[in-house]
Amino acid sequence: MRKKIIFFLHNLNAGGAEKNLINYANFLSDNYINVKIICLSDKGILKKDISKKVKIINLQKKRLLNSIFLILKIINKNKPDFLFSSLLHISLLLCFFKKMNFINSKLFIRPSNVVLSNHKANNSKINSVIIHLAKFFLRYADLFFCISVDIKNELKLFKIPTKKIVKINNAIVDNDFFIKSKKPLKNNKKLKESDYILSIGRLTEQKNHLMLLNSFIHIKKKYKKKLFLVIIGEGHLKKKLNKFVIKNKIEQDVIFLNNLQNVLNYIKFCKLFVQTSLWEGQPNVLIEALLLNKQVIATKCPGQNEKNLSNFKNCHFLKVNTVNNLSKVILFFLKKKKITFKSNIIKDYLINQSGIKILHAIKKN
Repeated sequence: MRKKIIFFLHNLNAGGAEKNLINYANFLSDNYINVKIICLSDKGILKKDISKKVKIINLQKKRLLNSIFLILKIINKNKPDFLFSSLLHISLLLCFFKKMNFINSKLFIRPSNVVLSNHKANNSKINSVIIHLAKFFLRYADLFFCISVDIKNELKLFKIPTKKIVKINNAIVDNDFFIKSKKPLKNNKKLKESDYILSIGRLTEQKNHLMLLNSFIHIKKKYKKKLFLVIIGEGHLKKKLNKFVIKNKIEQDVIFLNNLQNVLNYIKFCKLFVQTSLWEGQPNVLIEALLLNKQVIATKCPGQNEKNLSNFKNCHFLKVNTVNNLSKVILFFLKKKKITFKSNIIKDYLINQSGIKILHAIKKN
């Protein structure tokens, strides 16, 4: 009899956690597993990437709090063998269900970000409560798929036994990975004719785009060639970032793009890829840029540092996370002669590689 698994997502917007869970779902559905995805909303650019073999259950809710009893009802009606979550709030809810014996399914969790650094960055009572809930409830999950050394260390702090932790990489490379990277940029003639710096990520505090924009102001004064800054992403800080750009008179040089079905070609043709995150899990787009042999500049932060990305030679981590230091490093690499990097670890990020580990865990349990 086919095993049944349900994945949980907030929505189908572009994001590292969403991309990975959809890739896992598609892989398992091709390997004789009955797969469903429950999401609060089925709107988002990634919906097109979901296999027709995977059933989407759209709760049509705006908040998780309004979905608790509906989620429990669906789980008990479908009786899945396994539940799979990556986002903390959903994971905590499912762990609560496990603790109270409301569900019998095995629970797999793939933490998408470090918890402590994430929530301590915003020192509020709510975030303090979330940390305490994580410390208490996460232990009730059956297995953790761990994407970085920092996340693994946090899980140990939460008293998660080592036997419950499986190392896994992000599911990034499919058969069309390099084909998609070579597709021409549409409706962006000026980017085809000029150099551009690229950053991709949700427009939230975590991605720290203001640091990059402040740095770009300094760079424009010293770099003589035509240069654009392209930021791809959506989020609640979009208006604030747009106002900053207009106030500092760089609106002709900064291009904001909404989430795209394919960002690999934008990565392939950029001069530099820059990521200024305050914390990460295992940064999806940064690794995509590294695998496409681009020069990457990144802040050093939990989940995004040398120990997690030591196999890549084309990633420069800032020694000090300041605007001035970032400006100096970007200018250095803009003027530096292009170096071709050869990556021999693409296989580590194949969708099949991580998919097989999840499939093995399903068969084992």
